[in-house]
Amino acid sequence: MIKKSLLFYRIPLLISITLAIVLIALKVIRDPFGIAMVVVGSVFGSFALDLDYFVYAYFIEPKKDFSRTLSTFVKHRDFGNALVYVNTHKNDIEEKTLDSAIFQIVLVFLGIFVIFSNVSYFIKIAVLSTYANSIYRLVEAYFHNRTDSWFWALKDKPTKKGTVVYLIVLVIIFLYCVSAL
Repeated sequence: MIKKSLLFYRIPLLISITLAIVLIALKVIRDPFGIAMVVVGSVFGSFALDLDYFVYAYFIEPKKDFSRTLSTFVKHRDFGNALVYVNTHKNDIEEKTLDSAIFQIVLVFLGIFVIFSNVSYFIKIAVLSTYANSIYRLVEAYFHNRTDSWFWALKDKPTKKGTVVYLIVLVIIFLYCVSAL
């Protein structure tokens, strides 16, 4: 089950671990606790966007079949199957809270704020890793022609060219945050 779960998360984990290595090299972190916090924060950022499904299951639509099945997996502490179930049925849920342009804009401001504050490396890398994985999910939605679900809060959805411009701006801000750290 863990092997199947890792298949779903291989690219987000690769993004997060690469980011952790870059930040460890940029900040020249030498103490083992600091390195551990960077690595744990980056791994947390890989899975942070999937918390949306649990919010959906427990708070937004607890009576739906998806929510009941996910709650059963969690109740029986079968987290591996819960992750596989979430990733198998991730397209069944429309208007996700964390997979949206609104949350990405919040992440932009949170990322800039966190970079210039005196919080721990865990929080900094968790926010940046979540931000990087959010960009990856938008790219994934773009190539699967599902950007309308990403921009569900907007009355007029952006064109493909508008989505590309939005992505470029997100990447530039992300690179600025990494370089400013």
